[in-house]
Amino acid sequence: MSRKTEIAFQGNILRLAFRRLDRSRLYGSTRRIELDAQGRECSSALLTRDGRHLLGPGSTAGMYLNKGKDVIAREDLTRVDEQGQNNVAHTGGPHELTGPVPAKALLECVVSAVYEVDASDLDSTLAAALARGDIYHAPNEGFLLANEHGVFLLTTKTGRFESVGRDHQEVFEDDDHGYSDLGFESM
Repeated sequence: MSRKTEIAFQGNILRLAFRRLDRSRLYGSTRRIELDAQGRECSSALLTRDGRHLLGPGSTAGMYLNKGKDVIAREDLTRVDEQGQNNVAHTGGPHELTGPVPAKALLECVVSAVYEVDASDLDSTLAAALARGDIYHAPNEGFLLANEHGVFLLTTKTGRFESVGRDHQEVFEDDDHGYSDLGFESM
């Protein structure tokens, strides 16, 4: 497991190791190899905007730039909210695990990543609750849940839409405007 986080559960601090699940681990992957006319493997390259230079693999790198186009080291980056304000609440300490929460809490979010958690460090009470199907929430981390394949941490963002369920009302109501404004006149 590559990353770790601290979670507080019923007064105990749990240090959980986790690893991101990606599609290739779940379903396998293939790699397409392009060959030139002589059967040699092709490599990707970038052409500069003026078309004068060809940049081969390894000649470019990703970097972080500030508004003044100065390079910023990764360790100097700070978290900001969606408005760009540096007021994101995260103290660096353990995240308090709350729950169990209803499944609806998870369904009201958009999952951005799924991590496999090393279950060997789980508190026995928490492990039993997860095995029963309970879901727990850790603010700024996501949801902790389990199934027959293991324990998982789902990082989420709040959904910006309303869920549509079986009891959802129709979108268009009968009124004076009707559908004629949309061009659905009867023929």
